[in-house]
Amino acid sequence: MFVPLRIRVEQDVIVRIHRNLKGKGVLNVSKNQEVTPSDVLGTAQLSPGFRILNLAKLLQVMPSQVEKFLKRSLGQRIYKGELLAQKSGWLFGSKIVVISPSDGILDFLNPKTGELRLNFIPKKIDLPAGVYGIVEEVDTQKGSVIIRTQSTLIHGLFGSGKLRDGNLRIVSKRDEFMSNPAVLPKYADQIIVAGSLVSKEIITDAISAEVSGIICGGIGAKDYKGMAGGRLIFPKKLENDIGISITICEGFGSIPIGEDIYQVLLQHEGRFTAIDGNAGIINLPSFQSSSIIKVRGTKLPSPSGVLTAYGGDESTGMAELKIGSKVRVVGNSFLGEQGRILAVDNTETILPSGIKALMVTIETNRRKIQVPQTNIEVVEYPKSI
Repeated sequence: MFVPLRIRVEQDVIVRIHRNLKGKGVLNVSKNQEVTPSDVLGTAQLSPGFRILNLAKLLQVMPSQVEKFLKRSLGQRIYKGELLAQKSGWLFGSKIVVISPSDGILDFLNPKTGELRLNFIPKKIDLPAGVYGIVEEVDTQKGSVIIRTQSTLIHGLFGSGKLRDGNLRIVSKRDEFMSNPAVLPKYADQIIVAGSLVSKEIITDAISAEVSGIICGGIGAKDYKGMAGGRLIFPKKLENDIGISITICEGFGSIPIGEDIYQVLLQHEGRFTAIDGNAGIINLPSFQSSSIIKVRGTKLPSPSGVLTAYGGDESTGMAELKIGSKVRVVGNSFLGEQGRILAVDNTETILPSGIKALMVTIETNRRKIQVPQTNIEVVEYPKSI
C-alpha cells in the first residue's frame, strides 16, 4: 500500500544562498573565499528618502524670494537643529527662523512653489555573510553574492513572496494566533513565527512595519487568494509578491505548526534565516563553525550563471505504508496531527459519507486515532549525508 510522501524537514544539506546589497555599493569578497556569519561581504550607501519643506509658507514670502533667505547653499549638508533659513523682522514684524528638522543635504529649491527638498543623509549599511560557507559567485553589477553553505530546509505547503531574509523571531506559540499588531514595528527586517493562523489584517500591518517574512501554520483561503492573485492553485513556479514573504506550513484554516517544524524553529530563534514564500521553503543555515568542513567537501552542480537560492530536490513522492511509519493527517478530521502507524485494517470500513476506506490506527503524542488511509501522508526525515 502506497501513500503520498512529503519531506518536511531536511537536516544538514548543502545549498546555495543569496546575499544582496540593499542599495548601490561595493562588494569586498572574492570567489572561493571562506566566510563566517559576522564577515562583511560589502557595504551599500542607502538614502532613506527626503522631506519637502514649504519655505515660502514658513517664511511668509513669495516663492521666488525664498533663496535669498537660505543660510545654506544647495548641495550643502545640514544637521538637525541648525539654522536653515531666516527672515529679519521689518518695523513691527517679527523675525522668522526656520530650523532644519533632520540631518540632510539641500537638494533642490523650486522657485515656482518655494518648496525645498531636503535629502536625508545616506547611511552606510554593511552586508554580513550570515552563514559559514564558501563564496561561489560574486556579481558586482547587481551587488549579489552566492554562498555555498550547510542548512536545514523546512518545506512548507505553500506561500507567497520572493526570497527575503532576516533574524528569526518566535512571537506566538505554535497553537496560538497572533492578535496584537502593536508589537510588529520592533520586528522590522526580521522573520516572525506567528503560530497557528495569520490574518489579512496582521499581514497588512506587518507590511507597514517592514517585517521581512511570516511563518505560520495556517491561513484563511480567502486571505490567501488575495495574495495569490485570486487563485487557489499551486503551480511549481510562482512569482507573487505583496511586499512580504509568507510560508504556510500546514494548510488552510487555523492549524498549529507541526512539532517537527516548530522544534527546529525554536532552535534557530534569533539567528539568520532565509524564506522563499513562492517556493514554500524556509532556509535555516547552520550556526556551527564545524559545518564548513562538510561545505568544503561538497560540490553542487553549476548554477549556470543564474543566482539560485536553493539546491534542494522535490519534497514529495510516494512511499509504502508500513507499521511504525511516521505519518501526518491531511484530512478534515485530526488535520495536522502526527504519529506512528500501529495498525492497518485488512477490510474496508463504510464511512458516514457512504464511502468505503481502509482505516489506519495512529498513535500520536496525546492519543490513538483512526483515520482513512487516503487521509494521511508519510513524513520522511532524510539522514544527514
